Amino acid sequence: MATAVTQTTTMSMSQDTDSNPNANANSPPTILKLGSTDNIDHHHPDDPDSSQTPAAVFDISPEAALQLLCLNIERLGAYFTQKPAGTDELHAHGPPRNYDTLAEDKFKAKAVGLHIKDSNAPLRATEEAIQMAILAKKFLSKKVPPIPLNEYLLRLHRYCPMSTAVYLAASVYISKMTLVENVLSVLPKNMHRLVLAGIWVASKALEDLSYPHSRVAKVGGVSEQELSKLEISFCFLADFELRVDAQMLMNEALRTQTTLK
Repeated sequence: MATAVTQTTTMSMSQDTDSNPNANANSPPTILKLGSTDNIDHHHPDDPDSSQTPAAVFDISPEAALQLLCLNIERLGAYFTQKPAGTDELHAHGPPRNYDTLAEDKFKAKAVGLHIKDSNAPLRATEEAIQMAILAKKFLSKKVPPIPLNEYLLRLHRYCPMSTAVYLAASVYISKMTLVENVLSVLPKNMHRLVLAGIWVASKALEDLSYPHSRVAKVGGVSEQELSKLEISFCFLADFELRVDAQMLMNEALRTQTTLK
């Protein structure tokens, strides 16, 4: 699968040289331009000639995967921002009509046998919802970050580049916790920290080597302690279900392309 993203040298980001002591200040940075699906190949999973086998996901370049992550988070942000005021952020909303739940039904266990009524179940459910709400608030900034999400992701990719699998896995995690598990809403005040935590957690789950904690925190614009809290909160919100395979990553890439046409 051939993928490509447009490149430009006109976009600038603040504090670039401060975040990378080894950056060459004399050479202008080459920055990838995000925000459009025009540069991503659109394949049709139902077409037997499209070669959309799970392994084909690794033919997607990291830059294109980063673009898919950016577009997915922006779409989720627009969806939740348009929700009516007063809607219960944890349980009242359902997934968009065209959202593919990543073949979630395939993983649901079918309960059989004797069912015993648990009188404490509603109380436990309420306590769990409160705990999830507290964890979700960890990602909220006091105000909307001044840097657009696409520039923020480009900054992360410039100084801490990750693999295609990491970017798509982060998209899988966030899509699942927002549209399947309903434990979080993507909003302008939390999307930057959410993608930072998602990428950081995915890199630890999938990669043998990772960047120093201090480096990721500095590039991400948070303290090392804040990054640790975001990482832990993200894992709990994801219920520590961090395993992904090639099929799940391919499904996420195709779903994002389809819904964002």
